[in-house]
Amino acid sequence: MHPIAMLQKPDMPTFRRSRVWKFCIPVSLALVGFALFFAGVRLARPGTVFYYTEGPVLGSLAALEAAGDVADLYPSDSWQEPPVVLTLYPPGYFLAAAAADRAFGTVGTLLGLRAVSALAFLGLLGLLALHTLRRRAPAAWVLAIAAASLITPAVYRLISAAQPDPLALFLTWLGIWAVLDPRGRRIRRGAAPLCFAGLAFFCAFFAKQSFVAAPAAVALTLAIDGRLKTGLIFAALLIVTVVVTVFLLDTVTDGGYLANTVGALTVDAGWANLWSTFVASAPIQWLPILAGVLIAGAARRPRDFAGLYFLGSAALHIAAMLKTGSSVNYFLEPTFALLLLATIRWPSQDDESSLPGKRTPRRRHTVVASILAVAMFLPAAHAAWKNVPELKMWTASTMAPPPLRFEGHPLVEAHFFPAVLASGERPWLNDPFAFGAMLETGRWDPARLVTELEQRRVPFALTEVNPDRGPAPQGAGSRELVFEYFWRAPPIWNALTRSYIPARAESVTAWLPRADDAPHD
Repeated sequence: MHPIAMLQKPDMPTFRRSRVWKFCIPVSLALVGFALFFAGVRLARPGTVFYYTEGPVLGSLAALEAAGDVADLYPSDSWQEPPVVLTLYPPGYFLAAAAADRAFGTVGTLLGLRAVSALAFLGLLGLLALHTLRRRAPAAWVLAIAAASLITPAVYRLISAAQPDPLALFLTWLGIWAVLDPRGRRIRRGAAPLCFAGLAFFCAFFAKQSFVAAPAAVALTLAIDGRLKTGLIFAALLIVTVVVTVFLLDTVTDGGYLANTVGALTVDAGWANLWSTFVASAPIQWLPILAGVLIAGAARRPRDFAGLYFLGSAALHIAAMLKTGSSVNYFLEPTFALLLLATIRWPSQDDESSLPGKRTPRRRHTVVASILAVAMFLPAAHAAWKNVPELKMWTASTMAPPPLRFEGHPLVEAHFFPAVLASGERPWLNDPFAFGAMLETGRWDPARLVTELEQRRVPFALTEVNPDRGPAPQGAGSRELVFEYFWRAPPIWNALTRSYIPARAESVTAWLPRADDAPHD
C-alpha cells in the first residue's frame, strides 16, 4: 500500500477503490469509442465532406500540390485570377498533408489531410495520458472528463477532420510536455527544455496562427517565478524567429501570404458570433467539465502555468470568434487546457499536504458521476437537435457532376470539392463565406468573376442555394445569409441567371451554361 494511503482512516474509501471508479472506466471508454467511431468513418470515406470547412482546406492543398510550392498556395492575385484561392492557414499542415499524399498516393482526396489530423490527435491523447501518469492524478477523474470532452461537438467533429487544429494542438502539447515539471506548476530549468519547447511552439504557430497562448503562458510563468530574464529571452527569440519566417514567406509569395492569412480576416467583430458559437457547440457539455475544474482548484488558485494557459487560450479564441465569426474549432484548445488544468489542480496521490477529508471523496465521486451522466445523454440529444452531419453519411457519388471533361475552373461550394477534384480540376472558389464577407466589406472585387460568368468560361457551378429565392435583399449581408450571400450578391447572382440555367435536384442546384455556348453544352 502507498505510504500516503496508509495515513488515511480505514473507514474512508479511497477514490481508487470506490464503486465510481469501477463504474466510470467502462463508461468513459465507451464514450471515447463513440468519438473515435466518427474518426474511423471519416478516414474510411475520403471522398465525403463531413465538416463544413473541409472543402476549402482540400482546395488549398490542391493549389499547393498543383505547383508544389507555397507560391501557388498563397498566390498574390488570389482574389482576382482564377482559380480563386483563399488560404487562411499557415503552410505547416498543408506541407504535412502533401507529404502524406505522396506517401499514400491519395492526391485529390481528404485522406492525407485527415490522416495527419488523426495521428496528431492520437499523439495528443497519448501526451495527456503521460502527463496524468507523471502527475499521479486520479486516472478515473481524468479519463471521465477526457471522455466527456471528446464527445463535445467542438472536439469530436475535429477528430481526424481535414483541419489544422489537431496538429497545432499536438505540437503545442509537445512543447508543454518538454518544459513543464512533473508537478505541473513550474517551468523546468536548463536551456534544452526551453529550446525544444520553443521549436514545438514555432511549428504549432505555422500549423495554425492562433495557437500562441502556451508560449505566452511559459514566458509569464518564468517571470512570476522570478526568472524574468529567461522569460524575456525565450519570448524575444520566439517572436523574432516567427516574424522573420513570416517575412520570408510573404516575400517568396510576393505578398500573397499575408494577404491570404491576415487580409481576409479584417472584418467587423460582433457578439452575435460568439453567441452562435455557444449555441452550435451545445455548451451544456462544458458546464460539468468547468464545474469539476472549479471544484478541483477551490482550495488554492496559484498563478501557475496551467491557469495562465487556460485563461489565455480561452480569451484568445473567444476574441477570434468575435473577429472572424462562429466556429466550433475555436473550443478545441481551451478544452484541452481545461484537462491540463484539472490534472494539475487536483491533489496528486503523493501530495501529503492535500490528503482529502471525509467529505472530499464523496464530492469527487459526485462530480465524476455527474460528468459521465451528462456525457452519456448529450450525444443522442445533440444528434436529434442538430442533425449531426456525420449521421447523414453523405457520399461523393450523390454530389458529383456528370463525368464530363471540361476546361476551366468550376464554381462550387465547399462540400462539392471532392467531386470536382475527382474530375481532375481545381475549383475556382475556395471559401464562399470568406469571399462573401470580403465582398460585403468592400475588400474583394468580383468584377473578374462576373466577367468569366457572363462569357460562360466557368464550366459549371454547384450550390445548395435555391434559385427561386432570388438575389439578396437590400441591406442583407454575409452575417445574415452566411454561405448564401456569396451566391445571392446581386453582381454574381445576375451574372449566373443571365448566362446559366439552374437544374434543381433535391437540395442541390447545378448551374449549366446556356445552350448558345456550344463548347460547354
